[in-house]
Amino acid sequence: MLNREVKAICPICCKPVAAKIYAEKENVILEKSCKEHGVIKDLLSTSVELFNDRMSLLDHARPNKCSTEKCSEGIFKCKDHIARKSPLAFIEITTRCNMNCPVCYADAASKGKDMPFEDVKRIIDVIQKEDPQTHIILIGGEPTIHPEFFGILDKISREHLMKRTFIATNAIKLADETFCAKVRKAGIKKFFLGFDGTDREACKEIRGSYIAYDSLRKALVNIRKQGKAWIILSITAVRNINVEDIPKALDFALDNSDIVKRVMISPEVYCGRINEKEDLSKNRLTGDCIEVYLRKELNIKVVAVPLSMFFVLINPLKSMGFLKEDSWMGAVPSPICGSMGLIWKDKAGKYHSIIDFLVKDADKNVYKLGRRLKAYSENLAAGRSRFRGNIFPKILWNIFVFTYFLPKYFFILFSYLNKKSLLKIASEFIKARFNIKKFKKDFFGKRIELFYLLGSDRYNFIWDKMPYCLTHHYRVHPRTQEIIKIPGCFVFSFREELEK
Repeated sequence: MLNREVKAICPICCKPVAAKIYAEKENVILEKSCKEHGVIKDLLSTSVELFNDRMSLLDHARPNKCSTEKCSEGIFKCKDHIARKSPLAFIEITTRCNMNCPVCYADAASKGKDMPFEDVKRIIDVIQKEDPQTHIILIGGEPTIHPEFFGILDKISREHLMKRTFIATNAIKLADETFCAKVRKAGIKKFFLGFDGTDREACKEIRGSYIAYDSLRKALVNIRKQGKAWIILSITAVRNINVEDIPKALDFALDNSDIVKRVMISPEVYCGRINEKEDLSKNRLTGDCIEVYLRKELNIKVVAVPLSMFFVLINPLKSMGFLKEDSWMGAVPSPICGSMGLIWKDKAGKYHSIIDFLVKDADKNVYKLGRRLKAYSENLAAGRSRFRGNIFPKILWNIFVFTYFLPKYFFILFSYLNKKSLLKIASEFIKARFNIKKFKKDFFGKRIELFYLLGSDRYNFIWDKMPYCLTHHYRVHPRTQEIIKIPGCFVFSFREELEK
């Protein structure tokens, strides 16, 4: 029976409160109890089984020492947290915007303000010094309207960080061919573009006008003219407005897969411009809602899995010493935050998932595989602790790794994988003469990465997730002028407090 105690906040007064997670028929409910404001219920998942599978990869409901007081000025300074470096570094260079979207999580508007250019440069210097392998995402508001936008790009380029830098934009400025060419000349090849689907009227309801819908399509034409690009189409999914359009949105992405590489679906969060919502236990749209819907619509057993799964897959290799601890997927991601998969269409128009293709009976086995590898990684870590010391224990450990631990790791993997699929991959790889680019093109054809990014607001905020956040939001402390790093969910939920 699902019954967990977690630490949360009251969505009204933001004070720390006790909370519990439990099953209510097929749903997973988060219930908070505030002495002043009563009981507040929210929806975490529409599938108890799927939620339990996710949590089995990393049970972060266990107690931790994180607290509001310790982490309010920069969660990654808290020594009790697990994550240190981050794959994503967000810099909110302005809170101004040239739109007024009803769903804006930041409540960005023309009355916002720009981050001083000198502060942006200081943040870039910190990233270059402390975490140069992260991906920088310039966000707003609308980052392209910052008066020093191209100066910021020049600073990023001079610090040799441009290769991993994105701009997150509504595409209005990029719809101008001259501006788009100037952005590309500055070195930007990666973009987060606001894209809420193929239904023009639905997009107008979400954004308040047609301008974003039209600008996105013009921007794609302009970006394509400038050469190679890596684009993420970002969908804000809103219940009863554009969810049913997601399959067509995926078709659109595949049709543009020469430059569009990923679709990111973010269910609407209730902060910023919409900060109140009633009866969330029935009306909340979750990542599991999206996953269950797409499994049915695309006829796929498993579309995407939590990022925790990728951590679990490679963690044994880290325990054996083949990968450094801070290498790819160095931080431990929460199993109920982001999920990722890869999908493609065959010549007959049928969708396929890489997870379904590789794992036999993926809906039954993919999380079983995760749990097996998680347990194996824990055994490896315990075993390695017995071989500490001088050179002889290390030599002995390496012998065990190559003769027992590594073969067993591959045995566990292969026991869950689809052997026919592996043979097909091998055959196609040989036909492509071991050319990876040719193999991808011949085997997958048009393909797209699919990502669910599940943000938090004051209603569904859980402190227990914070140690596992994979994002840094860089800011300048208003009193000390120190550069601070804050996780994304913290920013969404406490934006007003941070601004003050």
